[in-house]
Amino acid sequence: MEIKPIGERVLIKPVKRETKTKSGIILPESEDKNEGEIVAMGLFPNGKRLPIKKGDIVIYKGYSSEEIEADNEKYLIVDFKDIIAKIGGNNSEDNSEEKTENSEKK
Repeated sequence: MEIKPIGERVLIKPVKRETKTKSGIILPESEDKNEGEIVAMGLFPNGKRLPIKKGDIVIYKGYSSEEIEADNEKYLIVDFKDIIAKIGGNNSEDNSEEKTENSEKK
């Protein structure tokens, strides 16, 4: 089943986090971060793409998300404004944006 978010929304597959450290310490639920992989995203009202892409790992606020189950997998639909960080991702697209910003500053 294909799910395509509408508007400034993002479909995220939550990342399963370890509940126990390598040394055997059990982590409480509150230590679990809202982290997930981008599966699909909508567009800004003007038709432009959101500044994330499929496969990006992000941290998001978990208060206003809708939980969906499809093909025995759990997904969340989150407003783009609730994505607070992107993890890693030093790819050529990120570097080209950085170069453009640096050249504009000069």
